[in-house]
Amino acid sequence: MKKARKYLRLFLMDTPELNRLIRGYEIDEDRIEFAIIMCLSDWNSTTPLIGSVSLGNFPSLYLLIIGSAIQCLKMAGLYQSRNELTYSSGGTSIVRSNKTPYYQSWLQNFSSEYEAKKLNFKIQKNIENAYGFGFGSEYEMIGWDF
Repeated sequence: MKKARKYLRLFLMDTPELNRLIRGYEIDEDRIEFAIIMCLSDWNSTTPLIGSVSLGNFPSLYLLIIGSAIQCLKMAGLYQSRNELTYSSGGTSIVRSNKTPYYQSWLQNFSSEYEAKKLNFKIQKNIENAYGFGFGSEYEMIGWDF
């Protein structure tokens, strides 16, 4: 879990030295770990069901990090939406925590790519598993000499 948290944080660029407007991390360690667990749960509950995976045997680091980043963006976007505040005084308007559209844009971008790659990966593995159970193809013998 430690390596996955490190890679996810690197991908999100969520480090104190890069967070210029806040001190420390935007997403704490518990939420990073929760995002990874949510990604695993999403993978295991999405059809086709090709067997349960854990962090130790997740089939693609790329899909794990993107799926976990999606969960982080959902959490951070909800937080931003819940804490958005607009107020004005003396002709000056101030908006606090108005990053929701940015989070939604990144979330949409990552989600469409992730869902397509996840589906294609799972379909391919499902097909490979079916061939392993005795369901062959007439193309298997092409090029064989008898």
